[in-house]
Amino acid sequence: MNAVDLADPAAISTEVSRRLLSFARPYWKEISLSMLLSLATTAANIGMMGTSAYLIATAALQPSIAVLQVAIVGVRTFGISRGVFRYLERLVSHSVNFKLLSELRGWFFRAIEPLVPGGVEDLKSGNLLAGSVQDIETLEDFYVRGIAPPIAAAIVTTGVSLFTLQYSISMAGMLAIGLILTGLVLSLQIRSITSRLSRARIQTRTRLSELAVETIDGAAEILMANTVDAHLQKIKTGSRQAKDASLSLSIWYSISLGTGTLISNLTLVGILYLGIPLVRSGQIDGVSLAVLALITLASFEPINLLPSATVKIETSLAAARRLFDLADRPVPIPEPIHPENITHFSNLTIRHLNFTYPGAQKPALFDVSLQITPGKRIAIVGPSGSGKTTLLNIIQHNLPVLSDTVFWNGKDACELDGYSIRGLIGVLSQNAYLFSTSIKENLKLANSYNPNFQSILEEVGLTAWLNSLPNGLDTWLGDNGSQLSGGERQRLLLARTILLNRPLLLADEPFANLDLASEDKLLHLLLQCQPNCAQIIATHRLTGMHLYDEILVLDDGKIVERGTHTDLLITQGLYRRLWEQQTNLIFFDR
Repeated sequence: MNAVDLADPAAISTEVSRRLLSFARPYWKEISLSMLLSLATTAANIGMMGTSAYLIATAALQPSIAVLQVAIVGVRTFGISRGVFRYLERLVSHSVNFKLLSELRGWFFRAIEPLVPGGVEDLKSGNLLAGSVQDIETLEDFYVRGIAPPIAAAIVTTGVSLFTLQYSISMAGMLAIGLILTGLVLSLQIRSITSRLSRARIQTRTRLSELAVETIDGAAEILMANTVDAHLQKIKTGSRQAKDASLSLSIWYSISLGTGTLISNLTLVGILYLGIPLVRSGQIDGVSLAVLALITLASFEPINLLPSATVKIETSLAAARRLFDLADRPVPIPEPIHPENITHFSNLTIRHLNFTYPGAQKPALFDVSLQITPGKRIAIVGPSGSGKTTLLNIIQHNLPVLSDTVFWNGKDACELDGYSIRGLIGVLSQNAYLFSTSIKENLKLANSYNPNFQSILEEVGLTAWLNSLPNGLDTWLGDNGSQLSGGERQRLLLARTILLNRPLLLADEPFANLDLASEDKLLHLLLQCQPNCAQIIATHRLTGMHLYDEILVLDDGKIVERGTHTDLLITQGLYRRLWEQQTNLIFFDR
C-alpha cells in the first residue's frame, strides 16, 4: 500500500477488499451459483409470504375452494423450494468458502516463508500464529457475507419496489426508502462506527495469542523468576481488553439488528398508512394490501442482515489488512532476476565483509574475511554480541550483503539462487526444533531415503537409550522433545543433522545447555562423524579448541585474532584471556 492509501482509510478498505476479491476470481462459477441460489431462496420466501397472505385474506371472504386451489399449491411449492434452495445455497457457499480459506492459508505461508529468518525477527511467535489461524478464519465472514448478500439485497430491493409500483407509486417509494435506509445508510453508518473497534479487536486478540505462546514456551522461566503474578496480570489485562473490544462490537451488532427491525416495522406501518385510503377509494382491494404488507416484511429479511453483517465484514477487513501488512514485508534478500543454481561445494570465501542492521548506529560485522574448504573445521569464538550469529546467518544467505563479499565456489552469492545455497548447508543450534511426533518421523524429515537410522543413532551414542524404549523408533517425543533429557535431545538433533549429509555444517552454540563432560563428548562426535564435511562452529565455551583447524576470535564485529589453539594461547590476546577465565571458573566449580 502506498503513502496515499495510508492517509485514506476508505482507500485502504477498498484496496483490501479488492485484494480479497482477487482470491475469489478462480471460483467465480461457484460464487455465481451461490448468488443464484441465494436469490432463489429469497424469491421463494417472498413468494411464500405473498401467496400465504393472498390465501388467508381471500379465504376470509369464503370463496369457492376452486378459487383457492392455485394459492394452496403455490404456498406448498414455495415452502418446499425455499428449504431446498436454502440448503443448496449453504452447501455451495460453504464449500467455496472452505476452498477460499484453504487458498488463503497456502498463500500466507508462501508469502511468509521467504521472510524467515530476517524479515520477521521483530514479530513474536504468537503474532504469526494469530495471522495464520485466527485472522484467516475471520475472513470467512467476508466471503460468506460480503459477496452474495449485498448483490442479492440490491436485486431484491429493485424487484419488490417494481412489483409494488404497479399498485402505487407512493407505496413503492416508501418501501424503497425503507430498504435503502436499512441496507445502505444504516450499513455505512455501522461500518464507520465499528471500523476502529474491529481493528482494536484484532490487535487485542493478537496480543492474547502472543501471551499464550509466551506462557507455554516460557513457563519454566516464569516460575524460576517468580514472576507468575506479574505474568497473570498481563494475561488478565489482555483478556479484559479483548473482552471489551468484542463486547463493543456485539453491542453495535445488536443495535444494527434492532434498528433494522425498527425500520422494517415502520416501513410496514407506512405501507398500511398509504394503502388503507387506497382500499377505501377502491384503487386496490384489501387482499392486495394484505399481500403487499407481508411481502414488505419478507423483503426486509435479507436486507436486515446487511448492517449486522457489516460489523463482521469490518472485522474481516481489519484481519485482512494485518495479513497483507505481514505478507507485504520486503524480502530480506531479493532473488536475482536470473539466479544461478549451485549444486556442489568446493569452497566458501568471505572478503572484507561489513554488515550493519537497519537502524543500528554501528556495524555488527566489520572487515571480516575467511575461507573454508571441504574437511576444514573453523571455530568462531568471542564474547556475547560480538557478531558470531550474524556471520552464520550471512553464510546461510539469510541476511543481505553487498556484492563481491561472499563467494561460493568463486561465484558471487548475490547472483546465486538462495535455496540452492541453503541446500548445501546443515544447521545445528541449541534451539533447533523437534516435532511432536515419533523419533523415526523426526529423522525422516532430514533424509527419508536413508532408512538406516539405527547406525546413525549408534554413531551419536543413543543405542542404549533407544533399546530401553518400549516403542523404539516409534517413541513419541512430545512437544519439542519435552520427553527427552538435554543430552538425549542434542544427540538426536546431531543425528538428524548428520542424516542431512550436507557438505557444510554450521553450528551455533550447539551444546551450550549441557554440562562440560557431555559437551566434550558431543563435540568430538560432531567433529569426527563427517570427515569430509566443512564445519563452522560458533561458541562462547572454549571446549575442544585443539580439534579445530582454525579459530577466529570476534570482538565487537571484528576478527581480532585468528590461528590454532596453541598459537592463540601464545599471543597473550583476547583468546588467552577468555581461555584463562573459563579455565579458572571450571577449576573453581570443581
